[in-house]
Amino acid sequence: MTRAGSVVAVMVSGALILAACGSGPKSPSASPISGSAGSAEAAAAPAPEAAPGTAPTADSAPQSAAASAATAPAGASTSASGSPSSASSPASASAPAGSKASAAAKGGAPGASSAAVPGPTPGKQAPAPGAGAATPAPGAPAGGNGSTDVGISPTEIKTGAINMHGMPLGNLLVDPMVRGMSAAAAAINDAGGVYGRKLKYIDCDDGPGETSRAKACMKKLVEQDKIFSMLTTLSWSSAAIGDDLARYQIPLVGAWAYSHTEWKDPWQFPTHMSMLHEAFAGAEWVRDVIKPKTFGLICLNAPEMQKACSNVNKVLTDAGAKMVHKVDVSLTPGDLSAEVVAMRSANPDHIIHYVINPASIAKFVVDAAQQQYWPPKGMSGNHLAAEILGEIFGDWPVNRYWTNTTYKLWGPEYMATIRKYAPNNQGLNHHIVQAGYVATNIFANAMKQVGPEPTRQKLLQVLNTPGAIWDAGPGLDQKFMWAPGQRDSDGTGSRSEYMYKYVDANTTASKDNSPHGFAPDPDKFNITDTYPDDNPIEGTKHH
Repeated sequence: MTRAGSVVAVMVSGALILAACGSGPKSPSASPISGSAGSAEAAAAPAPEAAPGTAPTADSAPQSAAASAATAPAGASTSASGSPSSASSPASASAPAGSKASAAAKGGAPGASSAAVPGPTPGKQAPAPGAGAATPAPGAPAGGNGSTDVGISPTEIKTGAINMHGMPLGNLLVDPMVRGMSAAAAAINDAGGVYGRKLKYIDCDDGPGETSRAKACMKKLVEQDKIFSMLTTLSWSSAAIGDDLARYQIPLVGAWAYSHTEWKDPWQFPTHMSMLHEAFAGAEWVRDVIKPKTFGLICLNAPEMQKACSNVNKVLTDAGAKMVHKVDVSLTPGDLSAEVVAMRSANPDHIIHYVINPASIAKFVVDAAQQQYWPPKGMSGNHLAAEILGEIFGDWPVNRYWTNTTYKLWGPEYMATIRKYAPNNQGLNHHIVQAGYVATNIFANAMKQVGPEPTRQKLLQVLNTPGAIWDAGPGLDQKFMWAPGQRDSDGTGSRSEYMYKYVDANTTASKDNSPHGFAPDPDKFNITDTYPDDNPIEGTKHH
């Protein structure tokens, strides 16, 4: 590539970043199906608690939300498969397809009755998921005529989400995720919904992910919109709503797992690997494939990402490598040219980033390209498996950058659904969109297993079925287990991901739905966290 070409790529990247960072909070560019985007202000949100540019601490999550799972649901010993039905041709609503969990439900196990479930215990602030509340939850149903629980009517199932449309690059990252959720819901609804009920998805905007606005969104969704369940949340404040989920007794299917506490919270069912496990798995890949003698770290100045960087440092220093420089960046970075100069001076063999915020790492890459700098053994890090990446990074890191992702890219049914129901997502798909799509399909499939008279108790019992394996769908090659004692299972999305190499600046998916610009790493495509864990999900060290 010529230097002129590099400069053009840098200019394009800079324009994208500046446009996104300088535009402030945004509304979704396309309204979700059956529900429009709301705002925390609609619920009279208090003033923001977090300073601009600082991610809310994951440690602020309540202890109740981090409580480990307790006993398994009674009578739910049957192994189950929770494969979400095809988005293009979901299983019949009158007969959930081929799942052992649905068969078990008929025998008095998950979803067979509304009896209290002796499931995971979320702490003292609320009864265990599925147990009766001491007082009725806000918006308690009138009962009868198909209205079997809050948010359930004869014709619809209300779900809600909290998303930070106002984050830097939110128009490229958050809006596509919301459209992807809406696409999955539309496909399910067009195929008859869940026992004739349509999924309604209500999106609430908490701006740049401010804790106070996220909590105001939670209050609005529960008390005004009267949702049945949360269905994903993409916000820096996802950990902070754990106590709200427990208080309102609301399950959250499809947590994005920014905070490790989301995997520990029995009210949440993540469809994304914990960032702390990602860090172990990614560092093990660096150790085994790159084999650096020295390394540098780029870390978001938020507690969760600092913990992730500590995990990377532990794996590599245990292997004999030496960390020679560490850069801490904010959510809204300015000029990072000085940090690039410092990294150049330290001269690491390889750089690893755990920033999660694409705007921050994109700025470092743009400034590195301007200085014609790149570490001799390249750079790797999390959360940049996105079709838009090539337009941001350009040619400079080609064949010298790797990123890990929960799902394979891109999945034929996923792409077919997105192209039909969310055409504005063309060129904007990324792995969190995949996570939302998977969550929507798993939610619908679980609700089919619950039966025609759904309640939150029954949903929680089905999701907590021992042995239940919830498959992400064709081509995505991922699965999850959420039953007590099984969330940390080997071979699931809690422990395993994929590593892709950035091989071309055109990263828009091919017409045949295969990835373009991303290639499976030829040395070690499947990456797994096998490291002894000082902060496990299930309360015992994993080996």
